[in-house]
Amino acid sequence: MNAIEIDYTLTTPVPLHACFTIRGFTALLGRSGEGKTSLLRALAGLLPATGRPWQGLAPEQRPIGYLPQETRLFPHLSVLENTAYALKGKTRLEAARALLAELGLEELAARQPHQLSGGQGKRVALARALAHGPQLLLLDEPSAGLDRQTRDETLDWLKQTAMARGIPVLAATHDYDIAAQADTLALLAEGRIIQHGMAAEVFATPVSRAAAELLGAKLL
Repeated sequence: MNAIEIDYTLTTPVPLHACFTIRGFTALLGRSGEGKTSLLRALAGLLPATGRPWQGLAPEQRPIGYLPQETRLFPHLSVLENTAYALKGKTRLEAARALLAELGLEELAARQPHQLSGGQGKRVALARALAHGPQLLLLDEPSAGLDRQTRDETLDWLKQTAMARGIPVLAATHDYDIAAQADTLALLAEGRIIQHGMAAEVFATPVSRAAAELLGAKLL
């Protein structure tokens, strides 16, 4: 299982130091305002930060696929054209069509973004993120805007698609169900990672009151 060691420090928009390992499907669990999105944006090169890996590289130079909360598909482009956006060369559309077929999305190729459901939009956004062959996928609140059934189906598809390619995933979330389905779990609070490890072990043995509360425990 591929793993990526993360050690990043941010001073803005929130002070934050995050040091942990992304292994398999990793959930970054934290409350709103703790800096989950900021960390993902820093890893993608969209916010200033220091640390490793990829410090100093421009966003387009980083081997990262980033899916923000909003799918941000280009509204004037078809699904096929959105998927091909990061590709270059005369065969870019053919390569994009082959990827959509591989992911079971070929029937959506001619549709416009406004013709997609929430789950379909996230799948197309993942196809676009995979097109340039990233070494890491960043998912920001992957359950946002989805009902429970669609969330579970879409999340399973996202995980299986990434794992089949050996690409580790970091999913920022406040959703306990997503955290429970992760391979690895990192808890973010107080501007730092307060616990990380295998998800089952973190849920079973929180190391502090803050960790237990973040995991949903009701303490007296």
